[in-house]
Amino acid sequence: MKFHSNIHRARVAGFTLVEIYIVSAILVILVLAITATQFFAARVYTLSATKLTSTAVGRKAMNDLRDAIRSAVGVQVGTYNPTANTYSIISNGLPQIGNALVIYPNVPTNNSGNSLNSGTIYFMNQQSSNICTVSYINNVVQTATLTNNVIVYLTNYYAFDAEDAFTNVLTTYSKSRVIHIKLQFCQWEFPLAGVAGQNALYDYYQLQTRATMRMPTY
Repeated sequence: MKFHSNIHRARVAGFTLVEIYIVSAILVILVLAITATQFFAARVYTLSATKLTSTAVGRKAMNDLRDAIRSAVGVQVGTYNPTANTYSIISNGLPQIGNALVIYPNVPTNNSGNSLNSGTIYFMNQQSSNICTVSYINNVVQTATLTNNVIVYLTNYYAFDAEDAFTNVLTTYSKSRVIHIKLQFCQWEFPLAGVAGQNALYDYYQLQTRATMRMPTY
């Protein structure tokens, strides 16, 4: 007796070699696109973080200076020499522009007749491109350590000037003057990546504000 087999093998479903190549190519493109997006996002974040960190510190310092000027009984623009540790006022007839600003706080011990004798000097330290502070007690500049940095990454030496109500720089001392603070920054775009080299990219930006004393006595 003969038996005729009518059984057919079921066809096994699967991918062809061409389909595998196409899927692999699409996967590689997606991985490269995601990686490029991540690198771009990291670069943008680094740039934004650098600028926001610097401007945040600068804005906070400027807000503190503005509040100190408003509540002071006397403010004076002058010149400070870190090497000799000396402060000098600007003579009448010359533009009231300098690298230093003396703020006399509103405390009773400051008054000595019609003048003030104790305060704080904010000055531009050109060697380190920072604004530092030093005490000014009884008209004598105390020893400066040049480590009390208030604002960093500055480029402009003359950061302070005294103006009138129309933003004209004064040439004489006036109680009703407006103190103009201008800070120009220069910072490496990628400070987290290492030390800036010769071909490094730098970012330049500027902050400025104006303030005047509420109740000047000097």
